[in-house]
Amino acid sequence: MNRNIVWLIAILFVAGAMLIWRPFAPAGGDAGDDGYRAIQPDFTAQGLVLRVYAEDGQLTHKISADEMTHFSPIKLTELEQPVYVVTTSDRLSSWEVIAEAGSFYDDKNLVLERGVRISKLDTSDFMERAETSYLVIDTTLETMETDQPVTLYGRDFVVRGEGLQADLRAQTLELTKHVQTIYTGNTTPRN
Repeated sequence: MNRNIVWLIAILFVAGAMLIWRPFAPAGGDAGDDGYRAIQPDFTAQGLVLRVYAEDGQLTHKISADEMTHFSPIKLTELEQPVYVVTTSDRLSSWEVIAEAGSFYDDKNLVLERGVRISKLDTSDFMERAETSYLVIDTTLETMETDQPVTLYGRDFVVRGEGLQADLRAQTLELTKHVQTIYTGNTTPRN
């Protein structure tokens, strides 16, 4: 019986070694990895500008970045130092949004991260700029939103809040939660 146990242990040892070592597996990697391939970018470009025009030929959106890396299979473009400029469909307003990094998905959704700054290019408006750390822009619907802390700056005020919903077509901007307002200008009532 001892001899049978020794043979059984030897067979188990060899079988275990074969499973770990796998001398019959393809040289390219695991047999289970046949469907896996690392996604390689289609191109990486520096200083590239993407412009989107309306049917009447008017420029509606412009996305530029110091560097863009595009992945066609997943419809993704990664952006370094992106700048997004939108002129609303009614042509009444233009906005510029800059950030440290971003991603453009399905030629529709622009996600911006770190140091996001939203500026109204027409400086005669009440709000001059907004700052946050994360922003999602739907370039088709012309909306912007975030659930991160936001600071709004105007001529005579600073407003802090959490979360932002903006509709660029309707020219509305709403804080989800107000935290603090600081008036910096003349707050004396006029008679």
